[in-house]
Amino acid sequence: MAEERIHTHPLRYYVWLPLVKITDMWMRPRTELLPPDSRWYAFTDDLKWLTLSLGLGLMNLLYVTGALAGFLRHWRSIAWVGLAVIFILLRSLFLGTMENPEARYTLESFPAVIWLASALWAGVGRQQAISSLQMPAQRG
Repeated sequence: MAEERIHTHPLRYYVWLPLVKITDMWMRPRTELLPPDSRWYAFTDDLKWLTLSLGLGLMNLLYVTGALAGFLRHWRSIAWVGLAVIFILLRSLFLGTMENPEARYTLESFPAVIWLASALWAGVGRQQAISSLQMPAQRG
């Protein structure tokens, strides 16, 4: 039965389902060791734990979008950016091919994600310092 489904819908099996798995692993709140229900998306938990789950999910979303924005902003000027991106992509693709991946398997990639997200603020202080040094020279 499984071979028949794979044969009739190969894109669904080889592309769509792994992408859904990868997205789920990256966006799932990290509540494995906390009291909230692991089925946080059912919204049947106590309001306190539901709020915690949604807050952790929002934090995951901020980390991932921050890393993407930092990469897009400084992808040519940061040394070793390709290594971090390749590590995250290869790790995600590997986890997408597993039969039973868990969200905690993406935790090894978060140092690279945080490093890429920090690129959003790379050079901000330097630009402010340079502009403040040039102000008095332009007046005189």
